[in-house]
Amino acid sequence: MKLPLLCFSAALLAVSTPHLFAQASAADIVVSDDLESTAVGQIPQGFTKTGAIAVADDQAHSGKHSLKIEPAIKGGRFITLSPDKVAALGGEHWGRLYYKVKTPAPLPVIPEGKKSGSIHTTLVAGKCTSPLANDPIEVRLVGLSVNGTGAFKYLYNVQTKLRGEFGVSQKTTNQFTDEWTLLEWHADTATQTYQFFVNGQEITDIALHKGAGQYDKSEIPAKFDTYSIGWTNYQAATDPGFTVWIDDIALGKKRLGPVAAHK
Repeated sequence: MKLPLLCFSAALLAVSTPHLFAQASAADIVVSDDLESTAVGQIPQGFTKTGAIAVADDQAHSGKHSLKIEPAIKGGRFITLSPDKVAALGGEHWGRLYYKVKTPAPLPVIPEGKKSGSIHTTLVAGKCTSPLANDPIEVRLVGLSVNGTGAFKYLYNVQTKLRGEFGVSQKTTNQFTDEWTLLEWHADTATQTYQFFVNGQEITDIALHKGAGQYDKSEIPAKFDTYSIGWTNYQAATDPGFTVWIDDIALGKKRLGPVAAHK
């Protein structure tokens, strides 16, 4: 799906190529971008960036452009929506992106004095206020953890400022490949529900269905203040670090569905 990361639903601005959304109507789409209208070396209009991330034309899921995350041993490379755009998501939303990691992927650097290492990485995160403790938190809606062999597990994770962090991890491991992978996620504050899908299949290991008012170990907020998409690895990777491409990004009020790959 190739649109500018800021094609908004009819309730906001205008949405281009709504036919690309298999399960959501134009009115359901809050943000979508296939990155085709963004020049190489730039980021989509209406976003700010952190770290080395920009549109490139060396890989694409659909069309000719994608968002390329340049390698770094550690740290964040992501784009962030402005708060007024994030407000349209409200208390429930669906998200979608495709991503691809350059292989062979780097491995965790083993810390001094340790026998093994791991890398915790976040692809999608939002800063907000906890509905449980009323303190600042970051809800990491799409994340993964890489072990010393290079295998990884998807996870849902919440980082608090003073209360530590918590999360839930997939039971089985995955391997990075040269193929584009479709990720979808769903968060609903009213029912404290979180769902995550890979290539259309739900990863039930990390699903949350807490129920209304049951915030413990979920803390899905009534609204997000910021919303970022990219790649942040909190532990060091072997040099030169991860190179990643992201494409066909969308956020909306209903499930957005897949996008046909470029042939």
